[in-house]
Amino acid sequence: MITVQTIIGYVESLSGHPLNRDEGVHHGSAERPLTGALLCWMATTHALAQAGAAGVELVIAHESLYYPYGALPGQAEPAGWEEWPTNRLRRELLQRHNLTLLRVHGSLDEICILDDFAALLGLGQPVEAEPGLVKVYEIAPRPLAELVAQVKERVGMPAVRVSCPQGLGQIVHRVGLPWGGLGLFVNVGYQQKLIAKGCDVFIAGEADDYGFRFSAECGIPMIETGHDVSENPGLEHFAQMLRARFPELNVLFYACPPSWQVV
Repeated sequence: MITVQTIIGYVESLSGHPLNRDEGVHHGSAERPLTGALLCWMATTHALAQAGAAGVELVIAHESLYYPYGALPGQAEPAGWEEWPTNRLRRELLQRHNLTLLRVHGSLDEICILDDFAALLGLGQPVEAEPGLVKVYEIAPRPLAELVAQVKERVGMPAVRVSCPQGLGQIVHRVGLPWGGLGLFVNVGYQQKLIAKGCDVFIAGEADDYGFRFSAECGIPMIETGHDVSENPGLEHFAQMLRARFPELNVLFYACPPSWQVV
């Protein structure tokens, strides 16, 4: 019999360590028997509705279930967060469809998400790799504009945001990947690790003004694709891994689309 705990054990066998503190069952029971699971980047209302329509018991989400980031039932601050409309809608869908929610965050980054983002971009194997998922990739020197065009083609986006501290003609060749949310201001420590490794261009998941400026002031441009865009390929890969390991389990993948569009 496959249970949620069975899935947790499989994740831990691949990562080589117990689930991280921000991971685990955030709604429902780890002992629940399973016939199906839906994997998604975030347990949005659309993703939860898809899981309910499919009749699966488990949703495996990479990102935080509730807002603010990392909030869990029983936490006191900020007061009333449980009844924020987005949180209430998600909780009601979990209850309506009798779903269990398992968050697997950094463990999946280690298992496949970063590597699959690099593969999506066509970067090949890293030339340097250190603990903490600090990886450096080399490409043939080229103008930033050419790399931007390549990234847009690879991720299938009509437009991306890019900081250009030395203009689009800047020649770049040593690539760092602040995937997911590591281009955000709260995670500039990761950018600094890549700067220390000599990277001269970043291809990020999600960034913000503060995050862009941190590396730009060092003369390093950053191309932003999107948080979900950079992580969906690895999540889809893990869904395939689950199907191969548990062929009796109906494993679905829901690709969370970008939350914005260029108009």
